Amino acid sequence: MVDSGKQEKPGGVPDQQWTLYTDGASSKEGSGAGLILTSPTREEVTYALRFDFHASNNEAEYEALLAGLRLTVKMGAERVVALTDSRLEANQVSGEFEAKDKGMERYVKAVQRITGTLKSFTIKQISRGNNRRVDALSKLASTCFGHLSKEVLMEVLKERSIDERQVGSLSTAQPNWMTPIIDYL
Repeated sequence: MVDSGKQEKPGGVPDQQWTLYTDGASSKEGSGAGLILTSPTREEVTYALRFDFHASNNEAEYEALLAGLRLTVKMGAERVVALTDSRLEANQVSGEFEAKDKGMERYVKAVQRITGTLKSFTIKQISRGNNRRVDALSKLASTCFGHLSKEVLMEVLKERSIDERQVGSLSTAQPNWMTPIIDYL
């Protein structure tokens, strides 16, 4: 018998591993975090978080991890591997390094409170090169947007704006069930 590493939940539903990539960033302009949570079916939740308080780089790393762990719990994940480029964070959480600073001790304990509710949790340090996507999110979140509104909307353009598409117009003589939809569009 080959063990696939997947545990079965009652009812035969596989209890598979979720992957959480995290990164925190701090600069003169502000602090923020980025995280990507990947489900066992490869669906991703991508998240950028700006802090409305000053945080050191290490604090930003922990805030990213804690935000990601809270998200994993909300998503119903029970087995999580967290990947971070912070050597300090990975080693403090795994117990390899001792948290000597009171603030870092509190962060480690906060992580342990959440991970204690999971069936399994592992944290690993990865290279910055393997953490580029969340690094970009954390840098975006830590950048000052004082001149912008708090909400920044992002749109993905599928084709060039100069490539015109021919679209037929749709008109109806009387309002029907499509009228509110057409008005909205």
